[in-house]
Amino acid sequence: MFCDVGQGDGALIIKGGFQMLIDVGGGNQKMLQCLSRHLPFWDKTIETVVISHWDTDHSGGLPGIYRYYKIEKLYSNQLPPENSEQKFYPTKVSENDVIRFGEIDFEILNKVVEGGDSNENSLIGVLSYKDKKILMMGDAPFEADQILVWQGKFKTFSSGVDILKISHHGSDRATSPELLDEVKPTMAIISVGKDNKFGHPAKVVIKRLEERGIKINRTDNMGDVTVMYE
Repeated sequence: MFCDVGQGDGALIIKGGFQMLIDVGGGNQKMLQCLSRHLPFWDKTIETVVISHWDTDHSGGLPGIYRYYKIEKLYSNQLPPENSEQKFYPTKVSENDVIRFGEIDFEILNKVVEGGDSNENSLIGVLSYKDKKILMMGDAPFEADQILVWQGKFKTFSSGVDILKISHHGSDRATSPELLDEVKPTMAIISVGKDNKFGHPAKVVIKRLEERGIKINRTDNMGDVTVMYE
């Protein structure tokens, strides 16, 4: 589930009794609402949470989730900012680290630089289940995805990826043509707030996707976007 969290990111992965979150939206309680829609009321444990970076539209829902759920493992690109109201102590992950549960892998593709720009350090990872692949881009800008293309990081995806979670809510400073041509997604998911003040998603990004025949699903138009694999 790519949850409708407004202007933010939050994805929920379910396999039997296992749940993983990749980002948790902002402090507007919308991630909690998504969990209540899709999890049994009696299941109050989330096995794994990954925070791509600590911008509030990706991490702000974490305190609320902690109030209602037990989080067994928390991962992120780095420790949260010192001025955070609540302290979290994630396990830091970076390039080549793999978070694994059974047939589900989440492999980090980019190198995190301590003290670097928040968006440039945003975790980029590929979520794999059997032969299906979902590329999660966080808020990575052009420069970050182009570096991975030039490094050949996507060459292992010989047949491309099934889904691309578009970076930074469809910002015009992200989702390069080089990335799209390299990973060849069948579907793009844009997690974005309705009528947001940033003008996301940018028309130029929508055009790039349409020109390549990539199906576009948007949380501002569709609400939660659900993808099911056997």
